[in-house]
Amino acid sequence: MSIRWSVLVFPLVLLGCEATPQRGDMADRTPVSAERTAAADRSNTELALIEPLPPSQARQAEVAQLTELLQNGELSRDQRAVVHYRRGVLYDALGLPTLALVDMNQALEIQPALADGWHYMGVYYTQHGFYSSAYESFDSTIELAPDHDYVYLNRGIASYYDGQYEFALNDLADFYFQDPSDPFRVAWYYFAAYEVDAERAARQLREQMRAVPEGQWGKAILQLLAGEIVEQELMERAFAGIDSHAELIDRLCEAYFYMGKRAVQQGRIEVAMNYFKLALMTNKHDFLEHRFARTELYRLRENDSDAEFSSAE
Repeated sequence: MSIRWSVLVFPLVLLGCEATPQRGDMADRTPVSAERTAAADRSNTELALIEPLPPSQARQAEVAQLTELLQNGELSRDQRAVVHYRRGVLYDALGLPTLALVDMNQALEIQPALADGWHYMGVYYTQHGFYSSAYESFDSTIELAPDHDYVYLNRGIASYYDGQYEFALNDLADFYFQDPSDPFRVAWYYFAAYEVDAERAARQLREQMRAVPEGQWGKAILQLLAGEIVEQELMERAFAGIDSHAELIDRLCEAYFYMGKRAVQQGRIEVAMNYFKLALMTNKHDFLEHRFARTELYRLRENDSDAEFSSAE
């Protein structure tokens, strides 16, 4: 699920600092027909490995432009807040969360009413297990922007990983009902519902899948979660009908993550851990699935340590 941060561009456009689209990178235009054909010939397609995307040259160039603006530009306070926010978004997408955090803190210090800045802070705190701080940040986002596109998703995910499944279900239900045809909204609603009542969640998943149009890549993920297809078939679909290496990487990041979630439900913990590691290897830092693959690994390792401690007693 490609969750990227909304960008406040107005002051940047005034300053003539519009970013070069990432699609211009050479890696994004790499054809994948040979890789797709080779992968289709493998007997274990679900273990297919491909080269991850390198850091975006366009994003790095924009970071340099924004840094120069901050150092030399005559910016108003509001413009400076937006530039810090935008650079933080870019640092995050490049896999530099500490630098992103510094910029977001600076943006919020200058402009405390920056809803997207609080939203980022909430996601950052969730990834690092600081759930109380995450809730406070998401609540600030809702107070400033009640119609924020992704705040209920991410607050729901924070509650999910915090073990507050009823709260997670409420927020993820709100997010789901905004667009019941979105397969990824269905998937996260299902994850929360599964922790409350697994059998009911499975029935609900099969019902909700009907609203998702046929032919969507995300529907294949739901079919995997519902047990209608197996991992190898999902991977075969990931390689089908794509035009670029970048699109393939997007799909594999998502596929590996959701195969990992399915494997956890089935008790195949070592397999699940390998899938989450593969999701991380795609380097899709701005994808929800990449962000929380590491969280899933932490949880599995923690559960394993707890089990070893209990057996030792």
